[in-house]
Amino acid sequence: MRKNIAKFGLFVLAIIGIYSCSDDDTKVETIEKKPTATEFKALETAALENLTQHFTINVSNGTTTINTEKGVSITIDPTCLTKNGNPVSGIVDVTVIEIFNRGNMLVANKPTTATAGTGEKKLLISGGEFYVNASQNDARLETTCGYQIKVPAALSGEADYDMEPFLGSIDSNGELFWAAGGGMEFWVSAGPNQPVPAYYSSFVSNFGWFNCDKFANFPGPFTAISVLLPQGYNNDNSNVFIALNGEPNTLGYLYEQFPIGLNCHIIFVTEADGMFRYAIKSIASLPNNASYIFDVSELVTGTEAQTIAAINALP
Repeated sequence: MRKNIAKFGLFVLAIIGIYSCSDDDTKVETIEKKPTATEFKALETAALENLTQHFTINVSNGTTTINTEKGVSITIDPTCLTKNGNPVSGIVDVTVIEIFNRGNMLVANKPTTATAGTGEKKLLISGGEFYVNASQNDARLETTCGYQIKVPAALSGEADYDMEPFLGSIDSNGELFWAAGGGMEFWVSAGPNQPVPAYYSSFVSNFGWFNCDKFANFPGPFTAISVLLPQGYNNDNSNVFIALNGEPNTLGYLYEQFPIGLNCHIIFVTEADGMFRYAIKSIASLPNNASYIFDVSELVTGTEAQTIAAINALP
């Protein structure tokens, strides 16, 4: 079940407005239209497509470097590309997505939640999320030698020498989770206090989701968070995220436990008439056994750009 809602006590709160609307004071229940799972997913898919960049490379040109809008370089040897195990030739389409801030993470449903070796969920601090894919005539290609990615550290702040490589996978509910990249090559290309720009660099063996990350370092003790949602909102037509105060490059699903005293924001997001609808609860110090209620009266409707701006404006 998405976001482990049943496990961690996120229940549904019935919120129905009662209004008098006739001369004989007959009571009529006004029930707000709720988005379907398909409508909400379509909104997230459109946001992800708006983040997608498209490139072409020619196999005959040999090793080629693609430069993204943000200045990330991706180097691919197209002679290593295969389709159904056979080498390809001619023109190849390359798709790239790059995400650095929590606003884009939220609208595209691509947060920085990792599955640790013990199976528990943990929050990551990101130096950039990336999706790289190669295709030809809409057929997905594979690579026998991987590709190199070089990410300016300045895109997410100063160089952090605790960063590691993570690989992402989409679960059966369509949600992205990260896992440590194991023995992947990963390095910061400039030392501390050196005048040259610093980069996070890695050789990635397969196409798909890649992230420069480190685990958020939380002190204990920890507590579960219970969230009550308005009637008709659930795992399928909404999401609940947590954002950390002072960490603009991270956004997590509301999962398992978080440290008591955490300065954070809990964000409920859904869809309404093709737009995003959201509410934010900013918490100066997370109490023990925290419980919060989202009411429909709190929800703000915004375009994709307005929603991204509102989430990125959080302290």
